[in-house]
Amino acid sequence: MKKNLPLLLVLLGYFSVYFINSCKKNKDEINNGSTGISASFTEEFRSVYDLTNTSKWVSNIGVGPGWYQGTVASVSKANGAAYGFPAYSSTATPDEYVGSFTDFAYNGISSWLITPVLSVKNGDKISFYSRADTGTTYTDRLQVRANKSTSQEMPGTLIGSVGGYTTVLIDINPSQTTSVYPTTWTKYEYTFTGINGKIDLSIGFRYYVPAGYAAKGIGIDQFQFRVN
Repeated sequence: MKKNLPLLLVLLGYFSVYFINSCKKNKDEINNGSTGISASFTEEFRSVYDLTNTSKWVSNIGVGPGWYQGTVASVSKANGAAYGFPAYSSTATPDEYVGSFTDFAYNGISSWLITPVLSVKNGDKISFYSRADTGTTYTDRLQVRANKSTSQEMPGTLIGSVGGYTTVLIDINPSQTTSVYPTTWTKYEYTFTGINGKIDLSIGFRYYVPAGYAAKGIGIDQFQFRVN
């Protein structure tokens, strides 16, 4: 027995290390140190002020008009043209959505609206409704990008900057073609796949119209995060 004791101690040490590492790996795969939102929720954008002050969304980063409370039939101070439209879903007033509108020419737009950090796994889903303002000569575009980080990293303030938001989930009108972005509320959704356990990430909505293209404005309403 004494002769086998060293061998038993070695084996015991080996299996102890293996057990600890296995548990740690399993814990990392399941939790990944997650600090993000892991419960389903719906954002109706009833108050963009509350959105950025209490709900941990971040807006008005980058280049261009920024994101503000929706507007209905406003008039541009630059050219007198009407712009805006009613929300997809509202309970009190028809401006209950978040919008980004232009009333004068920008030398390119890259305007960001960023969700709180979400904790996601395979089968979880995001969805939202979007539409453009009316008109036939505009080339509005919206990119939905993911940043796989435990914090809302800023994408940068240059027209081409995306920061950590390198993964494109949805791209509406990537060819910047006139009359392609829908002018009625249209639903878009993305289901997460290829994830090992859980990861933290934030979603960046990027209103993106490079210099030389015509833009008028778009809206986003009823964002949903659905846990599988």
